[in-house]
Amino acid sequence: RYNQYVMNDYQANGLKIAGEYNLTNALGIDVKYPRPGDEQVKSVYGLVTLGYDNKFFVDVTGRNDWSSTLPKSNRSFFYPSVSTSFILSEIFKLKSDRFNYWKLRASWAKVGIDGSPYQLDTYYDTSSITGSVVARNIFNNPNLKPEKNANVEAGMDFSVLKNRLNFNFTLYQNMSENQIIPVSLPYESGYSQRIINAGKIRNRGMELSLNTTPFKTKSFSWMIGANWSANENRVLTTSEGFDGIISTVGGVVFYKAVVGGSLGDMYGFKLVKNSQGQVVYDNAGLPLRPAEIEKVGNAFPKWRAGLQNDFKIKNFTVSFSFDGQYGGVAYSQSHHKMSEQGKLKSTLPGRDNPNGMIVGEGVVQNPDGSYSPNTKAVTVSAYYAEYYRRANVETNTFSTDFIKLRDARIAYSFPKETIKSLGLQDLTLAIFGKNLWMWTKFPMFDPEVATLDNATITPGVEMGQLPTARTVGFQLNLKF
Repeated sequence: RYNQYVMNDYQANGLKIAGEYNLTNALGIDVKYPRPGDEQVKSVYGLVTLGYDNKFFVDVTGRNDWSSTLPKSNRSFFYPSVSTSFILSEIFKLKSDRFNYWKLRASWAKVGIDGSPYQLDTYYDTSSITGSVVARNIFNNPNLKPEKNANVEAGMDFSVLKNRLNFNFTLYQNMSENQIIPVSLPYESGYSQRIINAGKIRNRGMELSLNTTPFKTKSFSWMIGANWSANENRVLTTSEGFDGIISTVGGVVFYKAVVGGSLGDMYGFKLVKNSQGQVVYDNAGLPLRPAEIEKVGNAFPKWRAGLQNDFKIKNFTVSFSFDGQYGGVAYSQSHHKMSEQGKLKSTLPGRDNPNGMIVGEGVVQNPDGSYSPNTKAVTVSAYYAEYYRRANVETNTFSTDFIKLRDARIAYSFPKETIKSLGLQDLTLAIFGKNLWMWTKFPMFDPEVATLDNATITPGVEMGQLPTARTVGFQLNLKF
């Protein structure tokens, strides 16, 4: 396989018509920055499939890749897989009207992943000055190794009651090592990032799904689909010399991979508190600023779930679905900015004070190390600007737990006898909606947030995103 591509970035001095971002609308000379990419992968692949009497199946695969994006010493990597299944309903002759299907399955697989082009050697990028080049801000790695993922999975599928109840259950564990990732560097190094092979990461999880038809008659049916999944992530080892910081968003939220922690762990400044959990204030009456960042939570939820309902009542069909998640957090810059400007309810306390002053609830530390109640009054605006300052990740980070009515639809299919005279085979009128309702403790627009960090989608950070749109519409389907 040979991939060749060129990405071109264009820059213009201005626009002929404001707001019309198109090259044909460019004012002045366009400057083109070509960014070529070339990659070659040679592979050998083999597959063996065995089956016996529709009761037992085995698949064995093997693949070896040679990739041009890796150094010569690590260019070749092999990854095999084995999967097997037992149809227990056939082996034990259990098949009947009540018991339809029962299967056990298991698999083991290794997967190798190469890197992106040009991550090995140092090279120059094109510059905005015609005919010139500049050094890149990414420090490459000439000793890159391929990523390796070893996955073990086991599960069960069964159907009963004439396939009106279907259940799927899966357990899995994935061990990942040598992930090829960019990590942040201090700017005084001359680079903003370096490419590394990270350590070893383990993912364990469970997936459940259920589909059932509790009621089914000639004029009425009710179908339910439900799913639930949970994943536990753990960092087992990290590469030598790695300080744990994977990336940062705005120099405020830091993503760290620490042995014993999880990918997605978010770090930042928190409120300084004493052993009793009381906020410590400085002599000016404002929250004391900490010296070190601490963990504030994880961007990924512990579990996700969904529920789908479909009703058919004669010619009417009604369907709606809920989904939700539990266990993650997100930092909101919108919350910081609106708190700083006094636009949120959380900043109302103290604003009705005649003198416009407020005393923060907490303590101050005495010279002997003991604590006394804080009595220093400050202006309301100064207090909230400091309490919810941009760098205070703790006071601007919230749970992203939610339950959403993701979509709903009501449709009516006209009887064929009615539409036959119109020359139609089918006529259906429907009303539908998306994002109709949400429960969450997240104070801003939507807990499902992410931002861009060096063109990488980063979960757990909201940077002034637009609110999620609620959609309501009508649909008319005609079939001639």
